[in-house]
Amino acid sequence: MGKAIARKLVNQGQYTVYAITKNPQDVAPDLTANLNLYSCDLTDISLSIETILQVVRESKGIDILINNAGIGKFALAEDLELDHWNRVLTLNLTIPFLLTKYVLPHMKRQNFGRLIHITSDADHIGFAEGSLYCASKFGLRGFADSVRQELKGTPITVTTIGPGRVDTFFNGKKPGDRPISLNADDVADQVMHVLSQGQRCEIERIYLKSTFE
Repeated sequence: MGKAIARKLVNQGQYTVYAITKNPQDVAPDLTANLNLYSCDLTDISLSIETILQVVRESKGIDILINNAGIGKFALAEDLELDHWNRVLTLNLTIPFLLTKYVLPHMKRQNFGRLIHITSDADHIGFAEGSLYCASKFGLRGFADSVRQELKGTPITVTTIGPGRVDTFFNGKKPGDRPISLNADDVADQVMHVLSQGQRCEIERIYLKSTFE
């Protein structure tokens, strides 16, 4: 989904896009040429902080944050290992906190900002073998809702976008394995919809699912 979002931002022609990815070699050359691309394993907290601060410094401030990175681990609660728990919560919850923490000061100084978190329909629906993933997404939604209240009365908005199943590489799959599911562009379109709103309008939450499922 990250690549689909980045491509739509680039094609819009009005954004300077900074992107952090674990696998920059997987980004298409034509897209790479139009991105400020940073390589970082976001499950490494120390390296992530260093990279986030580098982006903030080199960009001279981020106006729009789109937090898309995420992983899942699905198993019975008693079969999960602490390492699984820490890894998923780091990427799905700690990294969004760190990104928000470091971009907000600039947004407050300029009195403008957009914070967009890609969550999941699992941010409010629990399911068997989803205890870890749901905990991370419930937490991200709660974090976003709370930050929104902290920013009440300012033109800095906070939006969560919670898609259902998406035909991507998530959870060991690859595009084409889920042909009736949403695709990455469907989610990217919602990001662009949020960004199209004027300063008076805050979209708090979007949920979307495939009509074929």
